[in-house]
Amino acid sequence: MADFKRTICLDFDGVIHSYEKGWQDGSIYGELTRGFVEWAEEAKKHFKLVIYSSRSSTPEGIDAIIQWLEVRLARHGGNVSILDFEYADKKPAAWLTIDDRCVRFEGRWDWVRPEVLLDFKPWNAA
Repeated sequence: MADFKRTICLDFDGVIHSYEKGWQDGSIYGELTRGFVEWAEEAKKHFKLVIYSSRSSTPEGIDAIIQWLEVRLARHGGNVSILDFEYADKKPAAWLTIDDRCVRFEGRWDWVRPEVLLDFKPWNAA
C-alpha cells in the first residue's frame, strides 16, 4: 500500500507566481516567488501538492499555469517538475491551503470584523 500523503492546496497568483502587477489582462507575467522551488522539493516528500487558482476554471487557464510553471522550473533547475503537482479545476479537499489572500478563522466571528477586513493587504502589496 502506498503511503498516504495529506493534500496541500496551493494558490497560484501571489503564492507561486509573484503577481506583483495584479491581474492586468490575465497574462501570467511574473516570476516564481522566492524560495518556492526549494520549499516544493521538501514538501513533495510529505504532501500531495495541488495547484488551484481562479485561473483553473477553464482548461486553457490550467494549461497556461502548467506552461508558465514548466518554463520557470526548467530555468531554475533543481528536482521539481510540473509532474510533482496536480492541477485542480475545483478547490480540492485539502488538509491545508496556502493562499496570499486569506484570513485564518479562529472560531470567533467578532475577530473577523468587516472594518478590519477592509484594511487587508496581501504580502506583495503591504
